[in-house]
Amino acid sequence: MKNILKWVKRIFITFLSLIIVILIGLYFTFYFWKKDLAKNLPQDSQVISTDKGDIEFRLLGNSDKYMLMIHGTPGSVHVSEGESFVDEGLSVLGVSRPGYYQTPLSSGGTPKEEAALYKSLLDKLNIDAVYVNGISGGGPVSIKFAIDYPDRVAGLILRAAVSEKISEPTDNEGLLSSFFQTEFGTWLGIQIAKTQMAEDEKAKINWIVERGFFPFTSIEDGLDNDNNEFTNLKDLELEKITAPTILLHGDKDNNVPFSHAQNAAKRIPNATLSELKGKDHYVFFRSYGDTVNTEIVRFIESIEAKEK
Repeated sequence: MKNILKWVKRIFITFLSLIIVILIGLYFTFYFWKKDLAKNLPQDSQVISTDKGDIEFRLLGNSDKYMLMIHGTPGSVHVSEGESFVDEGLSVLGVSRPGYYQTPLSSGGTPKEEAALYKSLLDKLNIDAVYVNGISGGGPVSIKFAIDYPDRVAGLILRAAVSEKISEPTDNEGLLSSFFQTEFGTWLGIQIAKTQMAEDEKAKINWIVERGFFPFTSIEDGLDNDNNEFTNLKDLELEKITAPTILLHGDKDNNVPFSHAQNAAKRIPNATLSELKGKDHYVFFRSYGDTVNTEIVRFIESIEAKEK
């Protein structure tokens, strides 16, 4: 019996040692990966001072029709995308929301303040009106912008957007959960998740993570503020939106419930709900995103056809 216990102990120690060695190797991989992040960020964004504060932005295209891309939680101007819309004859204005990357949280901690910041940016750039394209955590400010500055909004696009209060998660306690909320733990969790993805999805996730998630020092102010704002979000008075609106939302979304889009579509006048059947929160970052973008272009074309 003692020999059996001795062998069990040896196997356990060997197994534990192997796990420790693997984790150390993975940590060094993460360390050097993170060290190269800043070097690999695109250098086509700039910071401009407005009367509401500093903001990091990027402007693509030469059209006099503009789309304002408002990223989610977390994110940055570097994941605002929009190249496909430039190909469709739009200029695309991407931003880093307050608390993310080079836009300080002091520039706008609430959806109302953040909306005022974007209005000041448009003033600074001499842009009259935009199609507002808000995704996920960019939903509340997109809605607030449309309500507070209706003359600056040609159309409102809400993609898997937060439009009402979100309850605090109940599964954020425990040692394992705490580990996966650390920088290394988050990175490791993403690597594990990628083992279940197709190659094109892995490439897209890598692109997003490298440009909008790390280092945590670039997103922690915005992330903490978003979480606080969303759990204490007051009614957004959706009935006050006057701009044509389209809501695109997956019915299998576990991050922002599909009910957000359903409820918003009922309350927003002149709103269209596009239910993405069988799709989750990350549908916009996968190959199906091209189909969604085509639908958005059609939405814009329908608005312009009515104005003629």
